[in-house]
Amino acid sequence: MSHPRPERSLTLPDDGTVSPADLAETLSTTLSADLTDGLPSGLHDPVWPDFGDNDEAARRAVAAVAAMLGRPIPERPRDPRSSSEWLSRQWDVEESALVNVSRDMSRTLQRLHGYALQRWVERHQDDVAVFGPGGAPQRAALDLGNGTSVSVPAVATVLFPARSAYKTPVAVEVAYRYGTPTVTAFTPPGGLALAERVLADLTRTLEDEHPYRGGVLSARASTGAVELTPVKHTVQVRDDVVLPAELWREVDLFCSSVTTRRDALRALGHTTSRGLLLAGKPGVGKTKLTRVIATELAGPLTVVLVTAEVLRTWMTELYEEIRGLGPCLVVLEEIDSVASKGSRGDTSFAEFLDALDGTRSSDDVLTLATTNDPEALDPAVKRPGRFDTIIEVPPPDLAGRTEILRLFLPPRSPVDVGLVASYLDGATGADLREVARRSILEHGPDGLSTARVTDVATSGRWKPAPVAGNYL
Repeated sequence: MSHPRPERSLTLPDDGTVSPADLAETLSTTLSADLTDGLPSGLHDPVWPDFGDNDEAARRAVAAVAAMLGRPIPERPRDPRSSSEWLSRQWDVEESALVNVSRDMSRTLQRLHGYALQRWVERHQDDVAVFGPGGAPQRAALDLGNGTSVSVPAVATVLFPARSAYKTPVAVEVAYRYGTPTVTAFTPPGGLALAERVLADLTRTLEDEHPYRGGVLSARASTGAVELTPVKHTVQVRDDVVLPAELWREVDLFCSSVTTRRDALRALGHTTSRGLLLAGKPGVGKTKLTRVIATELAGPLTVVLVTAEVLRTWMTELYEEIRGLGPCLVVLEEIDSVASKGSRGDTSFAEFLDALDGTRSSDDVLTLATTNDPEALDPAVKRPGRFDTIIEVPPPDLAGRTEILRLFLPPRSPVDVGLVASYLDGATGADLREVARRSILEHGPDGLSTARVTDVATSGRWKPAPVAGNYL
């Protein structure tokens, strides 16, 4: 906003005489008034006139004249360069006297603490002050899944006054120090215990209002750390998987440690964390079974799907990362790469075992893993306390093969699926799906018959094989 400037003139005595001291005083008073008139109440910076092309040189000259007259123009206050410098001005204390407690964390966890900080801001909209580098705080989008996101502080310092939740002013900063994501609590001098309490309260807010709790997350490695992101889960139900009844009973028993039997276990001092290893050759339905379990538990539990890179390198960090997510199901596909007998002595093998042991230090973590060959795994992996139950997922029997073919062939198809299944002893669920798909490709959904599907099944054309001949 521009402010009108009054007209001023320099008035001298009638006799035309004036002492040097009087002249200096008169000039400095007039110059000071000329540079400050029109400022809003409470502001003390001079309002400089526009000197055109020689603006900077003219300003220096005027400032030099003012200084020679004994009325130097105050230097324009420099903008604060850091959160601590800004807070020292806000609280009128020496910057070195500020108390701060800082925690390093992953980028995902820092962003989630930014989410909790945003919740605090929303509850004190009229009270907070915010500082950021260059004067503008930086914000970032936190992905909530299903195409939605929220804006949270990414690099910012939020000052809460004494009339907020605490009896003294406090501030929380989210930032990067030497490239490491951090969250820091600041208080005036003597507030060490309060700063630690502020960080604990912020973490508690995140745990109480965690935006990822009950969802399905992918755990992947990013910039040297674990990153959790919401993903769309492939829904599977029990009717999609044909398995023996006794296998389902073991699965239900595994899940009950955090559902129906949770309170009983905790009352007797037992941990509710458990590990289940699904073993079986490729194609028997291990992945489908994990999806069924994930579908049934998502909501009451947070489901975390672990990528191969995290499995090899970041397992300890992963289990630390999920501590605030409540009851969790952690899915580890194909652990053979880190847990085989030949892996003993590798760093990834030792870290994998340490991570499994670490799950027993907290409750409500179910670890579900798969392997193609349980005999190839190191015995240390399979002992109780790491994987409490090992379930062999067998190829389907005749009744199972019949039911699987019925699932994959068109409804009301005139095919004797029991007869076709009798020719496919030892076939996996994946094999049977390919028989059905090959039959539909060759004859169409309306051209199927028992003879045609049997021909496909017994000829072996459904099996992958190199094609003879040269093709461009």
